[in-house]
Amino acid sequence: MHVGGVDMKKIKFRFFLDYEKEEAWVNELAAQGWHLQKNIISFFVFEQGEPGKYIYRNELVEGKKKDYYEFLESMNIECVSKFGVWAYYRKEAIDGDFELFSDAPSKIQYLKSITRLFIPIALLNIIIGIFNIITGFTASPVAFMSINLGILNMVMALFMYVPIRKIQRRKKHLEHDLHIFEG
Repeated sequence: MHVGGVDMKKIKFRFFLDYEKEEAWVNELAAQGWHLQKNIISFFVFEQGEPGKYIYRNELVEGKKKDYYEFLESMNIECVSKFGVWAYYRKEAIDGDFELFSDAPSKIQYLKSITRLFIPIALLNIIIGIFNIITGFTASPVAFMSINLGILNMVMALFMYVPIRKIQRRKKHLEHDLHIFEG
């Protein structure tokens, strides 16, 4: 949308540990007419447009190949933004809702891949945190800073525990429902 020849854009900073809440937030803004253009480490760039025109989905895309993106394009799903191992897609709402994972087994595999990303990061923070705290208790001239960094690493590991636990619960519910469904 142009106002006096100028594109209306806004940049928002949001930090999410829950990818589903992040996706819901982006879709809420899209319903208001703010369409995602780019996402880089918690910075979201939106452009004003027609309210409700698009539906957005996000995905961990580690290991995805070119043919996967071509398949999505053939389904009229546009890759809007890709940064690191995360991507955002959109599809026009007029075409109906869309899911990237249409069955429980594929959703379970996806949740496992997210867990495989988060657990090493949490463990690395714990190891570095312990190392920093131990180093801080030595006669080091930077002891205070080292202890504080160690505590920060431990807090980061605790923050990582929250999405890991949520993902594990989601996975367990899907497995339970799948087991009941398959009988």
